[in-house]
Amino acid sequence: MGQKRRRLALSCVGCRRRKVKCDRTYPTCIRCQKGGVTCDYVSYTSKNGEGLPTPDDESPHLRREASVASWTEQAHVWHSRAKERDNQARTQEDPVNTSTSHSKNLPTPKPLQELQERVLELETHVRTAGSRLTPSLQLPSERLLPAIPVGAPAEQDFERALLKGRSFKTQYFGPSHAASILLQFEELSAFVVDILHRLPTLEKARKDWKQYRRNITSSIVLPEHDTLLTLIPDQATTDSLVQLYFEVLETTYRVLHAPTFFRQYKEFWAPTPPEVAEDSESTSSETSTVFLVQLLLVCASANAVAQTKIPAYTGPSSVERDNAIKWIEVCETWLDLQSQKHMSLETFQVQILIPIAKRLNCVKIKRTWTVAGHLLRLAMSAGLHREPTFLSKKISVFDQEMRRRLWFTIVELELQASLDKGMCASIGPFDFDCLPPMNLHDEDFDQSTEKLPPPRPITEFTRTSFLCLAQKHLPLRLELVSRLNSVRPYIEDDAAIELDRRIRKYLDDIPQWPDTAAKIASQPLSGLVLYEFLLQIHQPVVAETDAQARHFFSRVARQNAALSIAKIYAEMRPNAAMLFVSLREDLFRALLGICVITIVEMISKEYLAQDTTAVVKLIGQGVDIMENRIRQLGQGFHPFWLTSSALALLQAKISTDKSPDVHAQETADRVARLHRKMMEYQKASIHPLDGVDATINNTANTLLGMSGQQAAPMPEVDPFGPIEGQFNAFSDTLFDFDMTDIWGMSNYGQYQ
Repeated sequence: MGQKRRRLALSCVGCRRRKVKCDRTYPTCIRCQKGGVTCDYVSYTSKNGEGLPTPDDESPHLRREASVASWTEQAHVWHSRAKERDNQARTQEDPVNTSTSHSKNLPTPKPLQELQERVLELETHVRTAGSRLTPSLQLPSERLLPAIPVGAPAEQDFERALLKGRSFKTQYFGPSHAASILLQFEELSAFVVDILHRLPTLEKARKDWKQYRRNITSSIVLPEHDTLLTLIPDQATTDSLVQLYFEVLETTYRVLHAPTFFRQYKEFWAPTPPEVAEDSESTSSETSTVFLVQLLLVCASANAVAQTKIPAYTGPSSVERDNAIKWIEVCETWLDLQSQKHMSLETFQVQILIPIAKRLNCVKIKRTWTVAGHLLRLAMSAGLHREPTFLSKKISVFDQEMRRRLWFTIVELELQASLDKGMCASIGPFDFDCLPPMNLHDEDFDQSTEKLPPPRPITEFTRTSFLCLAQKHLPLRLELVSRLNSVRPYIEDDAAIELDRRIRKYLDDIPQWPDTAAKIASQPLSGLVLYEFLLQIHQPVVAETDAQARHFFSRVARQNAALSIAKIYAEMRPNAAMLFVSLREDLFRALLGICVITIVEMISKEYLAQDTTAVVKLIGQGVDIMENRIRQLGQGFHPFWLTSSALALLQAKISTDKSPDVHAQETADRVARLHRKMMEYQKASIHPLDGVDATINNTANTLLGMSGQQAAPMPEVDPFGPIEGQFNAFSDTLFDFDMTDIWGMSNYGQYQ
């Protein structure tokens, strides 16, 4: 009996491999379209008995690579290749050959545009696979994440995650969600849809139920449009605040699309004819309301450093800060009444602007880490952590790029909040595959763009250049912050040196942009985020006092990082420096580190810094920045007091002309003078018998007593020796010292 003839294969390779029914649609069947896999039609009638191709043989370009040098290399390479293929296809298109192919009764080729979109879709799969980190990128001597076993399948046959919705009205469901089973059991999905079509009354009933609920439920009262209008400052003030915001914050953390915002901004200030105002519809009013909320938050963020001729205070807070807090509270009220299910781009931008404005105005600082974590979870629930082109075709090109920008901005804010709080990051480098934003000018794309232009080189500065640089070392920083703040934090000498080398390599790769706009915030912040981690990784090693010689390199590296941070802040524009002092804790950490290291060097007789005068001057400039923030906001006494004390201790160690008591007295006088200045410019009149005003006088007298001007003489103590035994570094007084705590003290009669 001869060999059995093999039946002719008419289904595509993908459906035959998955053993599902194929509709045999050419050139791509419906199942492969939905699954996002390559659809090939191959006739398996050869006599050599070849089996079905494996996934790697079928689509070798979808194979996971062994290692990836960086997250952006693959994105840039494949985007440029798509551009080259686009140009080649246009030049090689010949109408004569097309007519010849039709005459030979061959299948009609697809339009060129569809073929180009297909190629771009396949290249997006490759970019997404290449953007995922591999075990080769793990840090040396670290086992924070389980390694991927050798020989494991590089990628699953189908995506087990689900992204529903369009634009920013999306909901993400991960692989462990019960609905992911429907992605595997396609027959059940089709059967459920068929049942729904047989129940037309069900959809009508759902609409009736919603209408009934709206009728019996009281309507939500949003902040009135006119109320928001009254909160907007005058045009001259608003222009200066918006300009400052875009010069500093929108060149680092990307939230807004500049052309879209400024188009609405010009329309807002443009005079409106009376007849147009009367005929305006509610839709335009709603749109302008969202813009007003964004504008208020932009003004509140920049208002933290707005210069006023005559400062004014209300208690321990400046009048400008109180205005900003009022704006933030109104915007929060508006946001709380918005639908979390039907999220828009503008609403998501408000979600990010509120934590930034709060941090810059020192509002609820202790909640910064929890608020940042909530914002991160909100972004992940909307699927911002997943590459949009990999999961959905319903998201426009403009929204795709904006989702990438917002995601990496949220990750940067959450990472900084975790570092400042001393907690582990809420996300790891393996928890997202969103491609980094492209280095594009905002003017390069808008809502009508159908295809993004090729990214500009990183040496060309754009408002997104900082994010493009920061995402290259983002996996390293995420791993480091979890390692530093874990329950068993420890970094050995060899690991610290290797990490130091890797971080300094990223420092060398920062381009020197010639643009003036880059030197305001992007260039300084690109160095600050790396120097801060250099300061952190050498801290545990330097803390070991029993082997000073063995840890000499770590001591030098830590001092260099601390001095570099202080120097960057000293050279920064004053208003930009004050903004970053409120947004980050790196200057406070660096100044304390410089003081400690310099004092340790003087004790060990190893002077790493030859010019101690320059070091003291640099620390003094940092303390001045903190003092200016207090003058502007009335907040921030805690880091200012501690840093001033550390500077006085260092000066007492260096100087032999003055005794330690003199330096301590000068520091107390400086704090008292700053508080007296706040008392002189109180907005309300002070009466010693009024409740709140009595506590104000109370505080002023307390500080005067601390400065030694009218208080009883203090007992003689050794300022460098232990007070009543061992010094408690975590005492309540040390960490809770702030103007809000001192204002309730008694004994104010001496201030008459």
